[in-house]
Amino acid sequence: MKKFIQARWQIFSQTPFGCLLRLFIARMFHGGGEPGAEELDLGIGVIVIMLAMPGILVSLLMFEKYGSLIRFLRGNPIFDPYTATMPDEYFFLVLSLVVTGAAALWRWDALFLDRRDYTNLVPLPLSLRAIFFANLAAILALAALFTIVVNAASLLFFPMAVVGSQNSFAVWIRFTLGHAVAVFTASAFSFFAVFALAGLLMAVLPAALFRRVSHAARFIVAIGLLALLASSFTVPYPLTQLSVPLAHKIAALPPVSFLGLARTIWLKGADPFAATMSRAAISAVALAILIALVAYALSFRRSFIRIPEMADAGPLPRFRHSVSPLAPLHKAIFRAAPQRACYHFVARTLLRSDGHLQILLGFAALGLVLSAEALSSAPNPRSLVTTQTPSAEFLSIPFTLAYCVILGIRFAFGMPVDLRANWIFRYWLDPNQQDARAIARRVLLLFSLPWLAPAAFFSILFFWGWTAALLHTAILIACTVVLIELLLIRFRKIPFTCSYPSFQSHSALIFAAYLFGFLFFTDYLPQMEHWSMLNPWQTIVFAPLLALTLLAVRQYRKQMLDMDKQLIFEEPRASTF
Repeated sequence: MKKFIQARWQIFSQTPFGCLLRLFIARMFHGGGEPGAEELDLGIGVIVIMLAMPGILVSLLMFEKYGSLIRFLRGNPIFDPYTATMPDEYFFLVLSLVVTGAAALWRWDALFLDRRDYTNLVPLPLSLRAIFFANLAAILALAALFTIVVNAASLLFFPMAVVGSQNSFAVWIRFTLGHAVAVFTASAFSFFAVFALAGLLMAVLPAALFRRVSHAARFIVAIGLLALLASSFTVPYPLTQLSVPLAHKIAALPPVSFLGLARTIWLKGADPFAATMSRAAISAVALAILIALVAYALSFRRSFIRIPEMADAGPLPRFRHSVSPLAPLHKAIFRAAPQRACYHFVARTLLRSDGHLQILLGFAALGLVLSAEALSSAPNPRSLVTTQTPSAEFLSIPFTLAYCVILGIRFAFGMPVDLRANWIFRYWLDPNQQDARAIARRVLLLFSLPWLAPAAFFSILFFWGWTAALLHTAILIACTVVLIELLLIRFRKIPFTCSYPSFQSHSALIFAAYLFGFLFFTDYLPQMEHWSMLNPWQTIVFAPLLALTLLAVRQYRKQMLDMDKQLIFEEPRASTF
């Protein structure tokens, strides 16, 4: 049977449609973006592991939570799996929606054909219908892959952890079936909802406007996905109380509807509210698939045929001014000509390159959702602006936004835009000078503080007066400067001109350091600031803390070898033994 399938696949893959299908599937994984841009080629195996990892990690934690020994030690050896697991089932549904939706957003541009595909395919003896159905089949294959990979681990381990110790095989079958139907339909809904949005925008908007609007659309969708992820900490537990009036208030959330699918199968349709939610979930999935297919059919011919007539446009509009209004500021900040030239290159790349702008918007969306979560987690949200001094939750908002935006830009610095064009920097810049760190420092400052510091100042001024506003703004600026210095402690390359950094053994430690930095910067510093504002003279405690940090950074850089200070354009590869 295996040889028969391989033989049939070999014959099919050699047909024109089979070759097109393989081509379109490959371009979805290996990039279909701007010609000439450097793509981060992860490969199918790495992508599959990345998508499956969240479900694997969360599923393994369920064995400790629902193990029979753990339940016995907690005093509840007998429990109702269909009710006790509702919070975790909700979380798996949210995880399925978020991971699949994020993957679809990541491959947003690869879903539709571009100028490179037009140039390669039009001269071939292929009909437009064959190209259309081959790309559609590739999209459906991508949706199936995302749906299976994201949920495979939870489909195997979660039922095993919950009902594996039960004697009834029918309970295990029913629980697994309900979980599988719920998470698979949730993943399908998430993928096709993103696909439908992209297709509708492409069908109704001109090509140049679509490219610019699509970034705003992806940003809004990312915020929605992150908000759903944040809801997994607050929404599921009221559902365990089986309060129908309370459940109706949150029934608009997609995970609640898909949770109704699982409970309908678990309880054999005995829950009327779950049955209503099941019908809503099935209708939502069917509508998303229908809109996606219709929008794709309407936009394909219009967009593909008109590709030669479309001029390449950046994601943001270009300002056609002979003299920039910020030119005096740039000359004051960047006194040397190489620094000004490199800054303009970095700033324009960050705002005009699709990949780099997506990274920035993704981190910005994360910052907005975390800020909203901090406000909603306050003991009494109504008293946030009625106290005599700003609360720690209110003070943490600009710190959270600053950390996420700065970290996002710093992460984008390592993604090259086109390595074939970095020869001009190799030829022009002196590798022994420290221009790289100065350029990166000023870019991070100019992309964060000019909008964040005024917003923080006026928000505090409106509620608590001049003294609190000045102190808060000064502390925010000082802490942001120190954060940037820490992030650039070993930085020695012009942003976007160096090869991709290789994965090293200490990469996990770096990730843990970023998490610890986020906790310290967005939690402990606002709490210290809140304590200091009770007596303005107590803010003096920030001076030695920040000064010692800057002094330690300076001493560390002095101890670095000269070879570790030189400008680089190729990341050193990890040694192998």
